[in-house]
Amino acid sequence: MKYTRIAFSSIVKRKLSILLMALQLVVSFWMINHALITIDTLNYQEKQLFSISKMDEYKTVKLTMPDGDDTQWFAERFRQLETYIKSLPEIQGYGSFNTTSIVPQDFPKWQKYQQRNKQLYAGTRREDDIESSGIIYFDYDIYRLFTKFVVIKGRMLEEADFQKENNDVIPVLVGYDYRDVFRIGDRFKAEAGAGEKTIKVTYEVVGILEKGSRWLSGNDYFVSPADNLDHFFVAPFFPEQREGRPISVAVRLHNTFIQLHSEKQFKDVKVAIMKKGKELGISPVLQTVRKDVDAYQENTRKSNHYALAIGTFFLIVTLIGVISVTISSIRARKYEFGVMMVTGASKRDISFMLIMELFFLIGISAVIGVIVSYLTEVNNDFLGYNIRLEAFTWWLYGKVAIIAIFIILFSAIIPLWNIKKLELRELVEGRE
Repeated sequence: MKYTRIAFSSIVKRKLSILLMALQLVVSFWMINHALITIDTLNYQEKQLFSISKMDEYKTVKLTMPDGDDTQWFAERFRQLETYIKSLPEIQGYGSFNTTSIVPQDFPKWQKYQQRNKQLYAGTRREDDIESSGIIYFDYDIYRLFTKFVVIKGRMLEEADFQKENNDVIPVLVGYDYRDVFRIGDRFKAEAGAGEKTIKVTYEVVGILEKGSRWLSGNDYFVSPADNLDHFFVAPFFPEQREGRPISVAVRLHNTFIQLHSEKQFKDVKVAIMKKGKELGISPVLQTVRKDVDAYQENTRKSNHYALAIGTFFLIVTLIGVISVTISSIRARKYEFGVMMVTGASKRDISFMLIMELFFLIGISAVIGVIVSYLTEVNNDFLGYNIRLEAFTWWLYGKVAIIAIFIILFSAIIPLWNIKKLELRELVEGRE
């Protein structure tokens, strides 16, 4: 404890050099933390995709249309392409999902519903939109092949539910947060469509989703964080939602998938669909989910390597700086060490004191660097949610701690060697 107090006292006396060194260390840990987050985020995104969905990375194919738009001309041709895709014997399933919002009306507990939303949306971008909730519409094949969520009350959606017309009652699953707002069998109404095609749809609650249910984001099924369905509705597509307007077709193109019976069929299916698309004057692009994920990770890996290179550079510069300052400190404090040895301190005690100083300096800098990195990510919320925040786990903190320990040990080697060579006569000569 005595030498710990001496170490802290020495740090205070050398506050300017310590402050400059700490600043360099904080910047280094911020850069290192940024690189580690980038790596962890890529791993998290892939883990998320396959943990909340039953997509097979090689048999599931993402269908995109680079030339897709919201014109009637394109919508008609794309519907013909869909009919062709469904007729192929290699296809096990085909469909889309779409995430949008809904404003429930005409149900008994609408005031309680708004109060619940006020609580759920507090402090978010939706705090002024308490009359609406998110809703995810599914095609039957996507729902039966890929979803994992279950209900705690009522029933799941069935094949017949996906064959409803606009004037039918549409079954809906309700998120866990609304379990005391809606009961099984409750009905509510909501508008669908826009302009002259707006219709009033009646929904009936058939199930309450399990707490913590999640599904892929409608913005980007891989890159964006999954939606927590606790305050969502889940329903089947009905004609007005799926094909009522050309814009509906354009929106579904963001999340349209094909499920093959075998991954070996991909090449033949791709050729056939592209050929049909060419006949129709449109340009479908098909890629397995595995290839889609790999392409994104490859593009991101470049920035990841850059961040790692910068972080490593700062780490090396920091090590050199810490070693240089520590050696200079030893030379400047020879008399102090001599007095300590005269009063009974050993070289081991002095070495321990030096390591304590390094541990304190580097440890505090590491903590500040992580905090700065976290605050940077928190403020980077353009879309209202930053998936990189998911990387701030004990696993990340553990890796930062290992790097900090490495810096402490590596930067102490030469200074400790210098202490070992110290002689008492040289330390106190020339001083009274």
